[in-house]
Amino acid sequence: MEFFYDLKMLNTGGIQKMATIGLMPFFFMLLVSLLTSLFISHLYLRFYGVKGTGSTVHRAFPLLGVAITAIFVSLQFSIPLSLGLLGALSIVRFRTPIKDPEEIGFILLVIASSLCCATFNLPFLSILLLAAIIGLIVLKVDKKFFRKNSNEGICILKVNKQDLDSNQMIILDTINKYLSSASTDSLTEDNECCTLTYNFSKLSDEDSFNLRKALKEISQNIELNIFYNNIRN
Repeated sequence: MEFFYDLKMLNTGGIQKMATIGLMPFFFMLLVSLLTSLFISHLYLRFYGVKGTGSTVHRAFPLLGVAITAIFVSLQFSIPLSLGLLGALSIVRFRTPIKDPEEIGFILLVIASSLCCATFNLPFLSILLLAAIIGLIVLKVDKKFFRKNSNEGICILKVNKQDLDSNQMIILDTINKYLSSASTDSLTEDNECCTLTYNFSKLSDEDSFNLRKALKEISQNIELNIFYNNIRN
């Protein structure tokens, strides 16, 4: 009965004295923080794990969640401790670079959920997770949400100067036919060849093969390279 009585304070949004928490409610919030961090790890794998370019940062989420919750519960009741810990943490540096911007968002989500647990604010935690899930679903369903005005990739052509001079209009028409919203990014040349770089907003796998075939029909000496951005996933 004492445990359930102590849990009544979980919706108050904050606790003034450490003694009023009790060991069982404190352990309960650590458990909630752990389960929330595991759930966020699952969200990371579900929505971004297929990219394979991250640093598997999701493996640290459970420990981060529990540690951050415990730290901020302790800081609520000791101003000297909070100032000392702030100075100690100021010398901490991450040596592993963040490879994907999504990783920053998930790390901040873990921190925000841990703060909710540290302040015993379960309603706000539920709203936070619900909003994050809705945002991830929107981005998953509408893959073009952030791609309406962005480039899907670049196309690099290496053409012999003689072929470019004699087939310039044909090459340009072929590029514009298969590359959606193609725009010239750069043109460089050396003694024998010219290298043209195009940005494009859309190119299917079928069109990429058709583009290669069409360019080879113009000249066998044309070299084609296509690079897709990560946002294509």
